[in-house]
Amino acid sequence: MVKAKTTTKALTGPRQLKLMVPEYSGAYAEGSGFPAENGWKAIFVNPSVYYESYIDVNLAMDDLTMFPQAAILQDPGIYTKTDDSADLLNSLQVIDIVSTKQLDPTTLVSNIVTGNAASAMLGTDDDFNQIIMGTWRLMAVNSNLGLSNTIHTTVDVKDFSSASPFAQDRLWFYRFLIPIKTIFPPGDVLGCPASRFVVQVIVGQEDDLPYMMRLKNSYELQQL
Repeated sequence: MVKAKTTTKALTGPRQLKLMVPEYSGAYAEGSGFPAENGWKAIFVNPSVYYESYIDVNLAMDDLTMFPQAAILQDPGIYTKTDDSADLLNSLQVIDIVSTKQLDPTTLVSNIVTGNAASAMLGTDDDFNQIIMGTWRLMAVNSNLGLSNTIHTTVDVKDFSSASPFAQDRLWFYRFLIPIKTIFPPGDVLGCPASRFVVQVIVGQEDDLPYMMRLKNSYELQQL
């Protein structure tokens, strides 16, 4: 239950959070994987790249809670990856996450690649309520278009969002590009367009008991 606004220095009611993510383009190098470029970081355990950032929402000072209403990623543009005809496995997993907890990117990629498990699913250490937004996409080369280095087709989309209310002071944003390949020749190109996270929320004050329980659960989950 959201209480009527009392004494607070913060704005309550509807708010929109936005976070911009730059484009990525990098070529695979033997021994180092895809390069860290333009704010994106590299993971070599399974050659992948990710982007991590955050927004300070500063809720604790006024004992406020954010209630998510909608969360989307806007990514107009082209995803690219070299089409190696010698490799029958030549697709791309794209994962986008908004979380109330800072995630371990290497563990996340390892869980996806080896366990086929996204964050907060069985077999991972993350909690469902921490994943405000979570989307998984499988993209594949459309050879009918005659553009061998361009991924045009989204084969499948899955959602693992909780949209749970939260009272943490920081919201984390992640993008992952995880190629599915057995062969990574030098010069193999991976890229994605610039994008934007948009999270629509309502800011309000809860009754004391549910608010204190939310803070308690948040603290305990942060220790995992």
